[in-house]
Amino acid sequence: MNFTTLIIFLYFSYTKALFIRYPFGPKFSIKDEEVNKRIEYVLPPNEQDIINKINGLYALIGPDINMKEVSTLFDLFIGDGIIQSVFFNKGELTFVKHYVRTEKLLYEEENGIIPKNALFQLLFVLLNKLGLFPNTLGLANTAILNIKNKAYALYERDSPYLLDIDFVNSQISTVKKIDICNMNYFSAHSKYDDTIETIEYNMLFNNVRYHELTQHFGTIRNKVIKMDYLPVVHDFLKTEDKIIIIDSPLVIDFSNLFSKSMPVILDNNKKTIINVLNKSNMTIDKYYVDEGFYIFHYADYRETDEYIEIYASIYNNLDFSELNIVGKYRKLVVNKETKKVTIEKNPELEKLDLEFPIKYDDKIILRNINNKRITGFVVCKGLEIIKNIEFGNRFVLGEPAITYIDNEPYLIAFVVDNEKSNRGFLIIINMKTYETIEIPLNETMNIGFHSTFISNQ
Repeated sequence: MNFTTLIIFLYFSYTKALFIRYPFGPKFSIKDEEVNKRIEYVLPPNEQDIINKINGLYALIGPDINMKEVSTLFDLFIGDGIIQSVFFNKGELTFVKHYVRTEKLLYEEENGIIPKNALFQLLFVLLNKLGLFPNTLGLANTAILNIKNKAYALYERDSPYLLDIDFVNSQISTVKKIDICNMNYFSAHSKYDDTIETIEYNMLFNNVRYHELTQHFGTIRNKVIKMDYLPVVHDFLKTEDKIIIIDSPLVIDFSNLFSKSMPVILDNNKKTIINVLNKSNMTIDKYYVDEGFYIFHYADYRETDEYIEIYASIYNNLDFSELNIVGKYRKLVVNKETKKVTIEKNPELEKLDLEFPIKYDDKIILRNINNKRITGFVVCKGLEIIKNIEFGNRFVLGEPAITYIDNEPYLIAFVVDNEKSNRGFLIIINMKTYETIEIPLNETMNIGFHSTFISNQ
């Protein structure tokens, strides 16, 4: 495709109130790729009794990508958002695969697949800023946020997409994109507890803006936090009276500026800065750590008069143009008086690659990764390993969710056969006894990022 021809065509094909159009390829219907089917299964009576008590939706959202073609961390995030899910209804199970109808995907259905070439992408970003082209970075593939029984698909470089979760007919559909006043982006790790708390980062002005919103996305207040490094903040910590945002020493890799698809690396020789925003007076305390690290997801938080303790998977090496990343589950201890920060480690945990922490009761569940595959889960209390759950010839597709049955915690997740990727399974694990129920789905399944369980009790 000639670049000049593309620009001329896009310019003259613009119609007011519509995106400019260009025939990138053949039209298609994404609905042809979706699935909605009842699951036929047989279980022993004691296991069936447990399934009968689960009513709701387990949904795993992630990118529609071919893992064989993924070679960089950046590649993981560029697939269209797809929800793989199971509706539970008094023992009846329905498997649903739904593509989030982002403005990008709707555009592509009519105009063909948009090229991923870096030069074209730069043009598309500029056209999007002018309102002439869909947000090609808006993929709605990272997380699902539940607010007052309304579910939203999230991606950190776009606004939320409202989903319709139809429990009566066991269906998922995309309703619309939510435009938020005075916000360009809505964090994929936004939190809700009476109000919405979220962040957006600005690469041009090198800052992160904290927002508190009503459940209807109206502005309550906000605060700009100036960053020392590239402000690519994936997650943040929310407490009753604080917001914690870590400024990791991410820098542009100028030596590989034109040879890497995403020339951003972690400079672990520079200090990491912990920003603690006091929500009562909106002041910021900064704490400096004498080593560079990055955190994708936080696990737990504790605070006393003297200390702040943060549990998380910590990365000391990170290159967005590679896939060679290893997360170490550790504890950051911030001394409020001396301003010193120490990092505590468990030698046994240091042998493992752990990520995607989920809290239940006083414990944390983490995905255990071996040879780039999630082979099981590790349960921790503090930095102590309580249980190592391995699946043998199965590997996990994404983040699990926790629901409670008769006041006992149960883990729900998707796994696939190690040799036959089209053999997906639903697993339910009693987190007290670790007894496991496995139900075959007989569907081709893909990796996911974050999950949720939405109750229909």
